[in-house]
Amino acid sequence: MTEITWDEEARCELNCSALYLAKRGGKDLGERFLKQVEAAIAPAGTDPVRYRKFRKDARKVRVEHFPYHVVYWHDEASFSIHIVAIAHASREPEYWQERMSG
Repeated sequence: MTEITWDEEARCELNCSALYLAKRGGKDLGERFLKQVEAAIAPAGTDPVRYRKFRKDARKVRVEHFPYHVVYWHDEASFSIHIVAIAHASREPEYWQERMSG
């Protein structure tokens, strides 16, 4: 299994998005969002190159049933992935690029 690390801002985006959804649609909606993010990350954890690169070394995975993507980069040397953003699909495209390193 690939090691998965999180950018601090990506973790904040995850939590803030889940709280926002819970406030708008109830606790269950926020919890479903968190489960769908986990489900989106799982295939990348077992096969980091499964998703194609789309910017520099960034790869993205769509979060099912929600307008979000998980953006990550794969460190081939350590066989790990680093999650850089939980990005809304239609807001501020590519704002996360400054977080890319590796």
